[in-house]
Amino acid sequence: MQELLWGAGILALPLILALPMRLAWQFWVGVGHEVSEYRTVVRQILDSGHQVASFSQTLDDIARNLRIPPAKQRLIEAEMLHPLTLSHFLLLPALLILPLSAIMALPLVLIGFPFMLFMEYLLIRKRLLIWSLKTIERLMHWQVIHIPKPHRGSREQRKSLTEFSQHIEHFNYVPQAAFLGLFAWLIVHWVFNLDSLIVELVVSSFLYMVLLSVLSVLNTAFEADLVFVDPAKGRLVPVNQWLEGVLNPIVGIGLLFLLGRNLLEESRDVGGNPVLFATVVLTLLYGAAIVGISYRWGYSSWRGERVRHDFEEQVIENLEPLSYDLTRSKGRIDFNVRMGMNERLSAFESGINQQLTFEELQNLPTIPKDTKAPKNPLKK
Repeated sequence: MQELLWGAGILALPLILALPMRLAWQFWVGVGHEVSEYRTVVRQILDSGHQVASFSQTLDDIARNLRIPPAKQRLIEAEMLHPLTLSHFLLLPALLILPLSAIMALPLVLIGFPFMLFMEYLLIRKRLLIWSLKTIERLMHWQVIHIPKPHRGSREQRKSLTEFSQHIEHFNYVPQAAFLGLFAWLIVHWVFNLDSLIVELVVSSFLYMVLLSVLSVLNTAFEADLVFVDPAKGRLVPVNQWLEGVLNPIVGIGLLFLLGRNLLEESRDVGGNPVLFATVVLTLLYGAAIVGISYRWGYSSWRGERVRHDFEEQVIENLEPLSYDLTRSKGRIDFNVRMGMNERLSAFESGINQQLTFEELQNLPTIPKDTKAPKNPLKK
């Protein structure tokens, strides 16, 4: 019984450390009146539903007046655009030792990249993903539209690779990868019940590489800011959040079940060791987090832009979605069609953004003057 409690305590360590990690993160990002005031300004833009790039000049002026360095300014914006949750702080220790541990994980990453290229070939080159999207749209009676996220635009290209703000977006996907890796090992540990830990790790690593490859390609492709519209229920569901809604319950419930079952089994067996099992679990969790962020960073830097661009072209060719603005002004929600998705993406690629001031933000009309009325998709 005592060993079982020790094992449970070891498994609870990341949860216990998450709170001080969160406080340390807030202090590192920045505290004080100036940072708080700048956060309030950025929050006003995010709450309005507009792209931050449309206010870049105004934000730069405000940051200079508040004496916030550009690097700190970008870090604050990145943290607000891609907020970290409890699951991220559970894995933050892995990020602190990332430079050294990433080198150790390099062989596994290199072995896994062919899997990722193969999944990219199936999902993107062979158009399996766009076919699946069309099938979901048809079977569920939904419609795919395009709503650009607040961080889209030229401002997202102004970061340096040496800045941590550049990698916050990638770190947002790490919990998925880390828990998926632990889930893969627990499945192998439960189903095959192998005597050799080395063989068990090899088999689970292979399974993890396959699952991580599929997930990485999907996450990269779904950065296209696509949204499912369910008119019958009045819902707007971003495609990437829909994917998370499908995967997270399966992986989450599976992890809780398998962890509890295996921990109890270790405590009941004569030769079992719950403490060792819990230590192995934490080691694998942080190891999977390191591999996951290395995969994400490497794949996004190498193939990310190409994959997203190819998938966007397939979406435009097959679905012809319209691009909408979902904005809020003075307590009023406006949901307006602006143009075709291809036109919106062309505007982003050209780097031309209409610069707005906060006075203009408060006085924006319900329907912008430059709105281009699209063709009626229901009219034959």
